Order: sequence, then structure tokens, then C-alpha cells
Amino acid sequence: MLTVLHYLGDGLWILAMALIASTSRGALKRVPATVKMPMQWDKDGKPTWRLPRNTALGLMFGAPLVIGLALSALSSLAAADAQSAVILFLMRALLAGLFAVVCLTWLRGSLRTLEDEGAVKA
Repeated sequence: MLTVLHYLGDGLWILAMALIASTSRGALKRVPATVKMPMQWDKDGKPTWRLPRNTALGLMFGAPLVIGLALSALSSLAAADAQSAVILFLMRALLAGLFAVVCLTWLRGSLRTLEDEGAVKA
């Protein structure tokens, strides 16, 4: 049972990372390399700070990857009892979905902002 929870958690995380990677790849094709992507918006909807395209997309893929790998290692090491295995599985399932939603929401907002500025290819 504990091993099954570990593999189910890995599967959910792989699914979330595949979703993030595929949408990031689509953004790489649409956004020119010289464009800086918005990372945060103010109350008026204007970008407050930006990062270069490759850095922004790398950060949005790399952060969930590192956290997912750390949680996977923790899950395989700390699965001595059923209670900790279930808690780690639920935490991994929640964070995988949360990271996917956050990355997709950011990417949609960023692409909309860049479309309004005329910086994105059709």
C-alpha cells in the first residue's frame, strides 16, 4: 500500500510536469527570444516586473520540478508508517495540481499581456 501511494504521487507529479512542459514549449514557439515576459501584475493589470523569456519559462518549469523531486525523495525515505505515507501522498497530489494551475494561469496572463503589446507571434 505504501509503495502504491508513492507511485501514484509520482504519476500525478509527472502528469502536472508534462502539462507545464507542453504549454511552455508552445509559448517558446510564440514568444520571440528577445521579449521579456511579465511575471507579476499590479491592481490595474499592468506588469510590475519581467524576466527574459527563457529565464521565466525555466523558472516556471524548474521550481515545480525541484520541489517534486524533493517530495518524491522524502516520500520514498519517510514512508515507514501508513500515516506519513498518506499525508505525503495528499501533499504531493495537492501541490502537483496547484503548481499546474499556477503555471497555466501565469502563462495565460503573460501571453495575453504580450498579445496586447503586440510582442507575440500569431
